[in-house]
Amino acid sequence: MPTERSLQALDQQLDTLLATLEHGDWDRLPDLEPSLLQALTAARSSSDAAQRKQIEALLQKLGRAIAACTQRKEQIAPLVNALATTAQTAVKA
Repeated sequence: MPTERSLQALDQQLDTLLATLEHGDWDRLPDLEPSLLQALTAARSSSDAAQRKQIEALLQKLGRAIAACTQRKEQIAPLVNALATTAQTAVKA
């Protein structure tokens, strides 16, 4: 069962992730991965109703982070595709 401390750590990591996304610091995402994964692992299961509510709130934050990353992926997809096409054309030439 996760402790209050592990849930607070996850909350803090998600706040950091959301702030990073909101500021467009996309290059920092790989640096955040280890600590975010560690916090997620520590807060993995809960049987306490109060902790479940806290976890549900954390999941909503995580959902917002996923939505922001998905939106960014959709925004840059045309650029990535154009670069891939250009690279393939250059290799063939």
